[in-house]
Amino acid sequence: MSAIGCIVAVPCVSRVEPRRALAGGTSRFTAHTLGRSPETSRCHASTSGDVTVVDESHDSVVTRRGIVGASLAALTLNTMFAQIAFAEDDDEDEEAAQEAIEASMQSVLSQQSGEQSYPRQVAFGERNVMQASFEVSSLWSMYGKDEAMASDPVKASNASWDKIVDPVNGKVVQNVRVFSTPNYATKSITDLGKPENVSVAKALGLESDDSYRRADMLCAAKRTAPDGQIYYDWEMVASPPPKQCPSAVGCLYPDHIYLMSATVRNGDLYVLSVDAFPENWRQAGNSLRRLRGSFEVRPENIAEKAEQVLEVSE
Repeated sequence: MSAIGCIVAVPCVSRVEPRRALAGGTSRFTAHTLGRSPETSRCHASTSGDVTVVDESHDSVVTRRGIVGASLAALTLNTMFAQIAFAEDDDEDEEAAQEAIEASMQSVLSQQSGEQSYPRQVAFGERNVMQASFEVSSLWSMYGKDEAMASDPVKASNASWDKIVDPVNGKVVQNVRVFSTPNYATKSITDLGKPENVSVAKALGLESDDSYRRADMLCAAKRTAPDGQIYYDWEMVASPPPKQCPSAVGCLYPDHIYLMSATVRNGDLYVLSVDAFPENWRQAGNSLRRLRGSFEVRPENIAEKAEQVLEVSE
C-alpha cells in the first residue's frame, strides 16, 4: 500500500489513494476521484510560518514555532502509520474472506464433479390435483418444504419452500410458493387477455396480500411448454411500505422481487411465485428466471420421467 502524504512540514511525493475508509472515518477516494492523474497527484510541504529546516552541515537557529511544527509533523506521521496498519489488517481480513468463498466454491464443484444438473422439485400430483414442478440447480439447496393438499375439491392446495441457498452467494430466494385454485373462472390463461394487461394480484387471487397488491409489473411474457400448454410469466417488484423508508431517497432494496408463472389446466389455476432475495438478485437473477421458465403442470409425473431418461442416458 502506498503511503499517505501529510500537509505539515514534511514533503511528500506519494499519491493519495487509501483503499477504504480508515479508522477516522475518511471516505474512500483516489486521485482519479479528484479529477487528477495518480502520477501527477502530489502533496506539498507547508512553507507558512517561521519553521526553519535544520541543515546538519550548517549551524541554524531553531525557533519555537519550528519545534512545534516538527512535533506536529511527527504526531501526524504516527497517526498516519497507525491508519495504514489498520487498513492493511482490513485487507488481510478481506483476502481471507475471499479465499474462504473460493474454497467453498471449489468444494461444491468437486462434490458435483464440476457438472450442474437441474432436478425437478415437485408439488401435488394426487387427489385430482395435477403435478406442478420446476427445475432448480443441483448446486443450490432448498429448505423447509411444506405441502397442504386440500381434502375438499373446491378448496386450494398449497406447497411452499422457506428458502433456496447458493453455497457461494448465500440466500437467493426467501420463499417459493406453488398453489392450485380449483374451478377457475376461465378455461385458459389466455382468456385473461395479454399478459402485460393482467392485474396480477386480482387475477390470481392474491389481493389479500399487500405486497402483491403493491407490486409493479416489470415485464410479462407468454410461454408455451413442450407439451403445448400455455403459461403467463411475470416479473413483479414491490417496494417497502412508505413508513419503512422515511428517507427521501427511499430504501436501498425493494421488499420483494416476484418471479411468477401461471396456467389454467383442466379448469384449475396453477401458480408459481418465487420471492427472490433482493440483495443477491444481481448474482442469481438469470438462474431464477430459468427456474420460473421451467414451471410446468402435467397430468403425469414428469419428474419421474426425467429421472428415467437420465438413468438410461447414463
